[in-house]
Amino acid sequence: MRISWYRHRLGTAVLLGLTLLLADTTGAATAAAGSPSIATSAARAVATATSAARAAATATSATACEGAVVHEVDAAQPGALPPLCIAVGGVVRVVNTGPGSLVARPATMVDCFYAAGTYQCRLIRTGTVRLTLATGARELLVRVPATAPGQPSTACSPAGSVVNLDTAEELPWWSPCLRLGATLRVVNLGPGLLSATPADAVTCHYEAGVHACRFRRPASVVFTATSDATTRSVTAVVVR
Repeated sequence: MRISWYRHRLGTAVLLGLTLLLADTTGAATAAAGSPSIATSAARAVATATSAARAAATATSATACEGAVVHEVDAAQPGALPPLCIAVGGVVRVVNTGPGSLVARPATMVDCFYAAGTYQCRLIRTGTVRLTLATGARELLVRVPATAPGQPSTACSPAGSVVNLDTAEELPWWSPCLRLGATLRVVNLGPGLLSATPADAVTCHYEAGVHACRFRRPASVVFTATSDATTRSVTAVVVR
């Protein structure tokens, strides 16, 4: 009888202890859930994290660069012109505008020509170009990196292709873009009348009035042709 009574008292004490422990835990959880300061802090933390994520996404989008592609901008659309990032060799095509309505600065970084309401501007050097449209004096800021890894270069002639520049043509030459493995030919020009700068970026061979030039590395190469006291220059952009 004494042993049975002792076990009964011990079991009761253990049960009472467990009951008190459970009640204390439940009360603490309820207090935490009902505390305005804790709830407010949690909400603020979530809001801060969301804002940071959105800011990071916006920054990434703003700095994302296209490859050497043709990017069209409609000058007839109102409002500010968003900045662009296009790799060297790419083209900014401004449509629905008139002659003399576009100014590029610095002019040495682009080669633009106008026809039928459209300006086509080849980006021939790295850096930052500002294109100002006369209508409303709006400015288009274009960042020009050397490359945009993983992005296509659809504005450039592919490897294996041939681009001809004819000295007999009356129209000015427009800067071409070629990928490594493409060939630039300057035709209707005598021997020794073509120069290229930088010379180490290109190898040219002459035969029967044709200078065939292959490129050794990516570069912006200035070709100068002299014929009948007339000098013509053009910058060829070479990309991978």
